[in-house]
Amino acid sequence: MNENYSLLLNELKELESLKRNADIFFLIIMGNFVFFLQPGFALYELGAVRPKNVVNVAFRNFINTNGNGNGFCGLQYFGLVDLPDEMMAQCFFQYTFAAIASTIPSGVVHERCSTIAYIFYTALTSGFIYPIAAHWVATKNGWLHQLGFDDFAFSGVIHAMSGATCLVAGYLTGPRMDRYSPDGKRRLIQPHSFSQMVLGAFIFLFGMIAFNAGSQGSISQPGDGLMIAKITINTLVCAATSATTGLIYQRFVVNRSTGYWDHASAINGSFVGMVAICAGCDKFQCWGAFTLGVLSYLFYLVVQVAVEKLKVDDVVDGISIQVSGGYFGILSVPLFKEGGLLTNPSKNTAWDLLINAGGGIVIMLWSFSIISLLYIVLRYYGLHRVSASDEHAGLDMALHREKAYEFCYALDREKTPVCLPL
Repeated sequence: MNENYSLLLNELKELESLKRNADIFFLIIMGNFVFFLQPGFALYELGAVRPKNVVNVAFRNFINTNGNGNGFCGLQYFGLVDLPDEMMAQCFFQYTFAAIASTIPSGVVHERCSTIAYIFYTALTSGFIYPIAAHWVATKNGWLHQLGFDDFAFSGVIHAMSGATCLVAGYLTGPRMDRYSPDGKRRLIQPHSFSQMVLGAFIFLFGMIAFNAGSQGSISQPGDGLMIAKITINTLVCAATSATTGLIYQRFVVNRSTGYWDHASAINGSFVGMVAICAGCDKFQCWGAFTLGVLSYLFYLVVQVAVEKLKVDDVVDGISIQVSGGYFGILSVPLFKEGGLLTNPSKNTAWDLLINAGGGIVIMLWSFSIISLLYIVLRYYGLHRVSASDEHAGLDMALHREKAYEFCYALDREKTPVCLPL
């Protein structure tokens, strides 16, 4: 009897060990997929800028993934000191989130932001602003968590917060020199590589599925597999719906007379949908994800108009995408979840909406205020952007003495080709 009992205990211990290892492996794999968002961002941003700034964008995207700190904030494990081995996987997964939080604002100020400003605001975002906001929401003693703030995969903590960061950085850095004509009209600056932007968008969708699915945190508990499948489908439905809404709106409303199909509307629409679904991807039925995809794109159009009115030069349209998708994603949770305000109106569901609406504003104000203080200091010392001559020449040659591309031609086969930087 005792021998059978001992064997049973050993088997239970082995089972628990297997479950822990499976959860750790799940977080590491999902974290690697989320980390793969970094080359997605890099490709998209590389395609969005002009050829004379490609090297600089590649450089900044690479250094952003090194030394960003960790995603924890509180009274323990600061700087990973005394972090238990069993929390290493969770730490790595949170690192990838912190890296994303600092990468998002970088694209907004390309082609004129100084390297000093870039380092300061990305380090401040990932090492201070994001960890504290994440602590408010994701830990048991976080004050927003205790109030009932519901943000499963951080539509608010990462995306709405980053949108506020983007707004400050873009506005206080100022527009590119040739963005506006002397009479104040907005000029179109064409991206140099649509193929790179599309490839980056594909990678972004791939990474965001892991971003949301990995937020489940485990794979070994009852119901984990079904929940991860639900999260994945909701992410795809919302992204596809928002992209389709954008494509239809641009074709049949904006370009009705010309009949042109606008590729940027589909890409930006998919981004908005992927950002918006993060908060409630674990709670929606497919109809909720579908509805959110449509409404989030319409909200994006409103924010886009406001950003253009402020004359904020946004290279990658990150402000409109992150603010609209992030904040509307937070609002959607108490509205569209099972038993939410739309299907079960009550004082409790109204309170849930109020908490999410107010909590999202607090998170954005937190980011907005800290980055504003940083940029006030940077502007005072003239460190917020490069010189006019460097901007005109392009940051590749001005800061790196390297060219991403060269165009070579020869008028005669026997003559030495003439090479010009693009």
